[in-house]
Amino acid sequence: MPRKRTKLYALPASTPCATVEAALNLKAIDYERVDLLPMSQVMTGPVRYGGTTVPGMRLDGERLVGSRLIMRRLDALVAGPPLLPPLGSPSYAEVLEAERWGDEVFQGAPRRILIAALMRGPGAMESYAGAAKMPLPVGLMRPAMPLTARLMRMKYGARDDAARADLAELPRQLDIIDGWIEDRLLGEEQPNAADLQIGSAIRLLLSIADVRPLIEERPAARLARYFPPMAGSIAPGVLPGEWLSRATSTGEERAGARQPRPGSATRR
Repeated sequence: MPRKRTKLYALPASTPCATVEAALNLKAIDYERVDLLPMSQVMTGPVRYGGTTVPGMRLDGERLVGSRLIMRRLDALVAGPPLLPPLGSPSYAEVLEAERWGDEVFQGAPRRILIAALMRGPGAMESYAGAAKMPLPVGLMRPAMPLTARLMRMKYGARDDAARADLAELPRQLDIIDGWIEDRLLGEEQPNAADLQIGSAIRLLLSIADVRPLIEERPAARLARYFPPMAGSIAPGVLPGEWLSRATSTGEERAGARQPRPGSATRR
């Protein structure tokens, strides 16, 4: 019996969805991307793929939810190129820990910062749809974009104080990523699971013009090269200047300081 075509259920601008899509392309796995309306995954996800978050996947009858679980399954399905170092190698546990950090810790910041920007300019939401095949024409979705931004703000806790704190913390998190690149845990020619998990979030941050100067000259910015260009963008001047000046001053204070990294060990 022929294998059913893999289906990836995704949202435009979702970093974990971009992570899984990059892994599918890296392994040359044929798949169909099904784009959902923002927030609709809470209602339709349980029926379609067994969860209320994205990414979701239908793979030969299996229902899978979450980028890390899906990438483990893709490695089992197609061995090469592998998304993790060989089991038992010194870097195996470190890549898993960097991937976990990217998923559980770092990923939330770009999401909250983006939502804070969309609250101030909800029209930009349309740009992130890009060439996605949405269930409704963009023209019909446009009037609901301000409400969608507010619902996303509630769901993800993207209050102004949270987004402001995320920006202030960003230089420290970038120090961690830069250190992993220096240690050659990340940033090699062949991306691993942590590269994809963290790189998708870096790509999203680079699409926000006010945030881009904090990142673009750092080694961390190179992780975005594992992905196609971001469809959407946020114009400059949307985020409050006080938030950005605080993030800039925090980065300057930390310049030159090597920050401790979760689970790191230096390899040369």
